[in-house]
Parts: sequence; structure tokens; C-alpha cells
Amino acid sequence: MSAAAWLVTGAGSGVGRALAIALASTGAEVLLAGRNRARLDETARWCWAPSQSFEVDLADPSSVAALVGSVAVHLGTRPLAGIVHAAGIMTWNSDATALGWSMVPLVNAVAPWRLTLALEPLLLAGTGARVLLVAGAPFTLRGLRPDADTWLGSHKGRGLALALEAAAGKVWLARSLHRRWAGRASAFAFHPGYVRSHLAGGLPLPFRALGLLAQPFLSKRSLTGEFLALDPAAPALSGTLVSGRRGIDNCPAAPDPEAEDAFALRLVSSPPTGR
Repeated sequence: MSAAAWLVTGAGSGVGRALAIALASTGAEVLLAGRNRARLDETARWCWAPSQSFEVDLADPSSVAALVGSVAVHLGTRPLAGIVHAAGIMTWNSDATALGWSMVPLVNAVAPWRLTLALEPLLLAGTGARVLLVAGAPFTLRGLRPDADTWLGSHKGRGLALALEAAAGKVWLARSLHRRWAGRASAFAFHPGYVRSHLAGGLPLPFRALGLLAQPFLSKRSLTGEFLALDPAAPALSGTLVSGRRGIDNCPAAPDPEAEDAFALRLVSSPPTGR
């Protein structure tokens, strides 16, 4: 019988690497996706199970489409057991791409939505598939649009606001997928705490210092993700933000559930130009 196969984005470092190694330790086949081949190869050396590496630029829709095709060819008739969306970027400005997107929401929120929907047939071909979305900063989720523009000045503050907005968007995406799949598969957003990675390395020194001081209290590394991926009790939490092994109570759902689906649709269909 073939091993269960998981796709892990951002597998070259941080939470993505930790979860890829954790999944491999259970005998799962891990499909490692990221921009840096050398870092993916390093992760693969830590995985004592079959693995396959795929270079992908999540900011490029054609690269995402190529990844979907490569995964489908690799799996053949096998289903996809799950996806870990751990890839993310942090910038301190709102520079747009040629497509009109700011890079942060494009990579951190839009790409997971597109990639999940494109791989949905492979996820639903089996039973009990799970999608895990790494979403930091749970305190921002009382409202979708955090007021961070003025924290560090309009230029840098806007970049931070976009990152927090993307984190909130991942929680709404988990809830939307939870309703869409109606028990056929599970979707979770989870907060891993502060993890030293290339993403965290982009933070200003005061933020990194605070993160390191709080790390013993905040960092779950792969623990939360391992629980959500492997524990039979986890589906009861589907569609919520999870920190440790508990849902976050102060992240209420939208008064109108359809608003979450509309938000996800806007992300895909209406790029926010000039942000």
C-alpha cells in the first residue's frame, strides 16, 4: 500500500520544514515545495521517508499551475492526503507586481486559495484529507483590516498591515473550505507562535528581539500542525484558528457566513491594484 502523500509549501525553512520532517517521521511521503532548491534538498535529507521537491514561485500563477500539474503526474491515481500552506513573505512596503497585486497578500493568502482549489479533486479523491494554513498574529482577527498603517509610518506600516490582513484571510479561508467540503475534508488555520525562519528574519530588530524573548511561551513549531494533521480528534476544530490544541475564542465568525466566501472570491477575482 502506498504511503499517504502530503504537499508542504515553504518547506525550505521554519514551520514548513518542521512539519515536513514531522509528517515524514510517520511514514508519509512529503512533496516539498518552495523557491530555493538548496533549502528544499536540505529538508529532504532530514526526511526519513520518500520525498519529492518542486521549485515554485507562489507569486506567479503559471508557476502555481505548473506545480499542480507536477503533483498530479507524480501522484497518478493516488489521492492527496493533505496540504500544509506554510509559505509566506514579509515586506515593509506595498510594492505591487506587474499583475497589480501586492506581493504579501498574493503569496500569503491568494496562492493558498488558488492552490487548494486546483488540487481539490485530488484531496477529495480520498477520505479524511486535511488542509493546514499557517496564520500568525491571532490578535488581529477581531477585524479583517488591522489598523497598522501608522505603526511604523505609512510606507512600512502598510506592509505590516497587509501581512496581518493576509493572516486574517487564512482563517476566513479555513472556515469557507470547511463549509464547502461539508465533512468530506478538513481545513484548519493555526498559529505556530514565533519560529526562527527566513520569514522572521525579515522583521526589524526590535520585533525579532521580542519574538525571541517570547519564544519559550509562544512557539509551538510543528506541535500544533502535527496534532491537526494526525490526531483523530482534530476534525472537531475544523474551520477555526487553533493555537496549541485549542480554538481561539476571540476570533468570531462573520455575522453573515457568506461574507467569508465573498471575501475569498474577491481575493481571486479582483486584484487590489494601487494598494
